[in-house]
Amino acid sequence: MLSVRIDEARLKNFYEEVGAKYPEEEVVYHTLKGRLRKKFVLNFVRGARGRFLDVGCNTGVYLRHYENGNAIGIDLAHSVLKKARERLPRNSANKFYFLVGSAEDLSFLSENSIDSYLCSEVLEHVFHSQKVFNGIARVLRPGGRALVTTPNYRKNRPQWVEIGVLKKYEIEGDEYFHSAYRPEEMAGMAQKAGLRVLEQGTLEWEIKYTTKLPVLILWSIRWLNRRTFKSSALESWNQALFERLSGFIYLLGHFTQLEKIFHFFIKEGVRSYVILTK
Repeated sequence: MLSVRIDEARLKNFYEEVGAKYPEEEVVYHTLKGRLRKKFVLNFVRGARGRFLDVGCNTGVYLRHYENGNAIGIDLAHSVLKKARERLPRNSANKFYFLVGSAEDLSFLSENSIDSYLCSEVLEHVFHSQKVFNGIARVLRPGGRALVTTPNYRKNRPQWVEIGVLKKYEIEGDEYFHSAYRPEEMAGMAQKAGLRVLEQGTLEWEIKYTTKLPVLILWSIRWLNRRTFKSSALESWNQALFERLSGFIYLLGHFTQLEKIFHFFIKEGVRSYVILTK
């Protein structure tokens, strides 16, 4: 198969294929980490005002919840923008616009034209991350607010990773660009662009305690399956079991308040974020 370590034009083709074949909204947001992330981002979206821009909007999982003004969704892949438009709420008083574009180049938008800006789980996919923050500084109005989220890392920043689960959906390629950033790194790029950091931190820290036992079960069954049955049905069942067990442990910790004890020992989540203004 062809490698996805390619130029930006072919990278766009890769994401067109992913958008057409991979049901990300159905897969990711049914997991515990997806639900935690969605809750965090929607809190920002529901508090946003004015003209709203969602960069890397995918199928509009956040955009469709915006109710306080007109909204623009941008994505590299036309395939996901088509799905985003189809999933819009009916009879909405707001106007939604969708454009094919890159987070690294927002030159097609006017300066100081956006009141609220969202870029969730996009930064890790771009080659020139500083350009993303330069774009925010250019289009955000004075007093506007922006939220950027991306995977966190501890020791070595990842870059090229195997396409993994995407193979199941017949995505071409062996690996793709998928990096990560610490909160202070994003804050530094934002400040370099002339933005002011209102808040920075991590989220999805719950993943670090809820998945300890389930992941051992996941790996054990996966190891056995790959050496004996080689069953895709068992692999799917195993993944579903992992998600159910993780969700159960999360609910148990939440309702018993044990999560407060866990949080004392867990200092960082698996995802980074910054909230910015100009």
